[in-house]
Formats: sequence, C-alpha cells, structure tokens
Amino acid sequence: MKGKRKPSAFVNDIPLKYKFLFIYLLCVLVPILSINALFYVQISRNVDTRERENLEISVDRVVYDFMQIVNECVAISNTVAADRAFNEIMDYTYPDNEAYYEAYNDILRDKMRQYSNLHSYIYWMGVYTTNPSIQNGSSYFVLSDSDKESEWYRKITGGADKVLLTSYQDTNPLNPPQQEVFVSLIRKLDNSTGQSYHKYLRIDLRLNNVQELFQKERDYLQFKLLDEQNRVVLESDHSYYSLDTNALLNVDTDDSQSSKQIVRTLGSAGYTNGWRLIGTPEGRVVNHEMSHALRISLIFAVLTIIIPTLLMIVILQSYNLRVRLLYKHMKLVKYEQFENIDMYEGKDEIGGLIRSFNLMTGKIRNLINDVYKLEIQKKDLELERVRAELNYLESQVDPHFLFNTLNAILVICKKYKYEEVTDVIRNLAHILRRLLSWKDDLITVEEEISFIEMYLQIEKFRFQSRFTYDIDIDPAVLKCRIPKMSVQVLVENSCKHGLQSVKGARRIHVSASMNDTDLIIVVTDNGKGIDTEKLNWIESHLKSEQDSGSNIGLRNVYKRLMMYYDSRAGFTIKSTEYEQTAVTIQIPIDLAVDPKVEESHV
Repeated sequence: MKGKRKPSAFVNDIPLKYKFLFIYLLCVLVPILSINALFYVQISRNVDTRERENLEISVDRVVYDFMQIVNECVAISNTVAADRAFNEIMDYTYPDNEAYYEAYNDILRDKMRQYSNLHSYIYWMGVYTTNPSIQNGSSYFVLSDSDKESEWYRKITGGADKVLLTSYQDTNPLNPPQQEVFVSLIRKLDNSTGQSYHKYLRIDLRLNNVQELFQKERDYLQFKLLDEQNRVVLESDHSYYSLDTNALLNVDTDDSQSSKQIVRTLGSAGYTNGWRLIGTPEGRVVNHEMSHALRISLIFAVLTIIIPTLLMIVILQSYNLRVRLLYKHMKLVKYEQFENIDMYEGKDEIGGLIRSFNLMTGKIRNLINDVYKLEIQKKDLELERVRAELNYLESQVDPHFLFNTLNAILVICKKYKYEEVTDVIRNLAHILRRLLSWKDDLITVEEEISFIEMYLQIEKFRFQSRFTYDIDIDPAVLKCRIPKMSVQVLVENSCKHGLQSVKGARRIHVSASMNDTDLIIVVTDNGKGIDTEKLNWIESHLKSEQDSGSNIGLRNVYKRLMMYYDSRAGFTIKSTEYEQTAVTIQIPIDLAVDPKVEESHV
C-alpha cells in the first residue's frame, strides 16, 4: 500500500544526476560567484573611499598652502597700514617734484620692494593714492580715471571690507602694454587719522607659485581656482597670461566630472568669500587600484570555483557510478535475476548498501533452493492451515446475529419495563451499530465523544451511584480528526484498571481543547494510580518494537498516533498513587484539522 504523497515528494522524482547538478549550481557555483561579486563590490567601494579620502587630503593641503600665502599677504598689508610714518609721507602734499623725490629716496624707494624681495610669491606690490603730488613710478601711482574704471578699484570701493582678495584682467604695471590675469590682495590704507587722501595697497600674487602648489598633486588631481564670481582664475595645466579678453572663464556647471570633483572654500575670512578650489581626480591611480582589485577578485573566484568543482566531480562520480550500478542490479531482481555486484564497493553508506544487496541476493538464492525443496510439504501444510482457519471462522459469532439478538432482548425489556437494563442494552446496541458502520480509521472528536458517552453510561449502570464522569469539550475541536477508539481505549483502561479496586467514589474526567499549535485531549481518573517503576516500564515498552503482551490497548493507541501524525503526536502518562492518573494526547493542529470532514456515521 502506497503512502500518502507529500507536496515535497516531487524532489524524489528528479533523477540523481540532476539533483547533484542542482546542488552544484545552487549550493556551490552561484554562492561562490555571488560572494566574489560582493567581495569585488566591497573592495571597489573601499578603494574608492580610500582614494577619495586621500584626494580630499590633497585638496585640503593645497587650500592650506594657498591660504598661507594669502594670509601672509594680509599680514603684510596690516603692517603697511599700521606704519604711521609711511602713511603720513603718503598723505603729505609735496610742493614740487624735488621734495617728493627726496622723500622717495629716503623712505619710499625700498618700502614696497623689501616685501617683494623677501617673499617670492609676491609678483608686484604698490600703492594707489588720490594725492596728486605723488609721481607715478616704481610702486606708487596716482589714481587715474582708467584706474577708477578698473575692476579691482570698483570692488574695493563698492564694499565695506577693508581687505579684499580679487581677480581681474588688467595692464601689467611693470609692462604697461601687456594684459594679464591678476590675483591681488587689495587693502584700504585708512587707519591714520586726519588723512586727506585715499590710499589703496595692491599686492599681486605670483601665479606661477600657486601653480607650483597644483603641480605637487598633478599625479592625482587637476585644479581650478575660482574667484567670487565663479570664474576660473587658474588651472593646473594652463596660465592666463594673454591678451585674450575671455581669459577669465566661467565654470561649466554641466561638467561630466562634477560628481567626482572635490570642492573646497578658501576659509571663513571675509576677504575670501566666494573663492573656491576645485580638484578633479585624474583617475589613473583609482583605475589602477580598481584593476588590481578586479584581478584579485578574478583570481580568487577562479580558485574558489575550480577546486570545489573538481572535488564535486570526483565525489559525484563516486556516488553516481555505484548508485547506477546498484539500481541496474535491483531492476534485475524484478525479473528474478539475483546477481551480485562485482566491484570494490567502498566503506561509505553506498558501499554499505551494495554489501547488503549482495548479502540479500545470496540469501535469496539460498532461500529459493530451500523453498523449492520444501514446496510439496508446504502445500500440504497450507491446506491444513486453511482448514483450521475455516473452522475458526465458523466458530466466530456473527456480529449481525448478535446485534439482532440484542434488539430482541431490548423489546422484551421494554415490554416488562426493565428501564435501566433497557438503557444499557440500547447503548450496547448503538455501540455495536457504530462499530459496524465505522469504515474510516480517522473520525471526528464529536463521533469519538459520542461513542465514549454511550460506553460511560454502561459503566454508570455497573458502578451505580459510586461512579460519576465529566466530559468537557471545546466546540472548536469537534470537527478535528483522531484515530477511532483512541480515547475510548483510555477511558476503558481507566475503568478496568484504575477504578476497579477503588472503594469510594469513582470519577472520570474527559476534556478536549486546543491552543495555538496542538489539539489536547486528557483522560483523568481518581483510581489507584501507577507506581513510578511500573510507569517507567510502560513508557519504555510503548516505544519498543517488541510485543510484551501487556498494555496492548495503550500500545495500540500510541502506535496509531505515531503512524497517522508522522511521529509528531505526543502521548504522556502522569500518575500519583491512590490519587490520580492522567493520560494526555497532543496532536499538531495542522494535522488534526481536516477541511473535508465527512458527516458523522450514525
């Protein structure tokens, strides 16, 4: 008889070689490839993060170095602005050129030049003033109309800041015909009191020195220096020393590299507001690191795939060859060819099967020879056994005859008004009718409880007032399916062994309920109980395969529960001598609830 096919049994229909292939693909190849892909992605992210951090450090270093230059220029401008004697000379109105040149030779000649000589990053340093008695030349100039139209002048006079870092395109003061891009620090010299003229200190930075800062990081980054108007002042690979009026370029906001660019402001001082340094990664170092990571990942992937693959091939060939050979010889058994498998079978489980198969086929061949010799004797013995069995069957009471006889007795009891006997016979007749009508092995809790009530009424007649019983059934479990007469056997066992020797009141309690996971049925009696030693013996023999001849009813119930519910059912006995014995059945609710419960048999 074939067992019920489970939904997961389709795996058993798949050929063994395809199972091994699925195991290899799903448990070896796909996980290895996935792990290596994740490994490469993680390495790539780590490389990208590390290189990004290094590039940010490089950009911050360039910003720091550039701001060192700017801050030193600010310090120089503060020194000049605080020089009271110098500012008085610049504010003095000279009566003639001779008086000015005398002051120039004594004080002004080397005043500005000393700073440019000491600091290589200063391209030119000079003062513009509204004092008309100053003679243009060297580092001192009277503001002309063209100067007042210049971009730097408009910026310093148009704001409230005393110090301003700005960029613009203007005439080279050292070579007037030449136009250049300047990055200059402009300072208002208005610290002295009572001054009659406006003075502006202009310090032009040497852009070559700034480019040298860029060149230090040329292997990693390309730089752009942007002014407060978002114009490109200087680039790593280009200087704006030209006559081109478009030398100051606006930044292209649609640059494809914008997502990779590192942008830093030049500090929090007011004179650097709007100034930014943009570093664009060269990509060579990152690409080299990514290529290296890819090579490592590929090598690791190849090694982790080849070695397990070779190992799987060797193992699968070992299993597949022997299993196919075993399957071939087992098919021969179907056609009564009992041949041994002639090979080294190995010491694993497959080898054990092959050895067992060879041993089985050898015994079958020997048995066939023995059976053939005894075949005639067996026929005679079988004939005698059939005769004995027929005689035994003829001696059995026909259940239908017994049922009809009980009905006849019931009619007589009603006629002479033997009411109590009538109830007992009626219940006994119902019990027999139920036994005859039950065809299924599994019935509902409702049917089982109905059967138990009829049995307990018979016991009630037997024990009279010394016997009571309670049945407590949760309506939710009435349609759950259980093996027929599984609870009745427990009730009968309580009456027969538990209550038989009790002199006082006898009581049996039957309950059925459910929790989130199980259907729970408990049969409790107040009989003589079971001592610990005997209880341990009963529990051990319930699970034993050997039939001890005792506790057949309990053993039958336990075996059926394990068989019907895939060994997931629970069966426990708890007893206290001369107080109480409780037998509990636990059935997983998913196995007990049957959506196709048939109507109860009557």
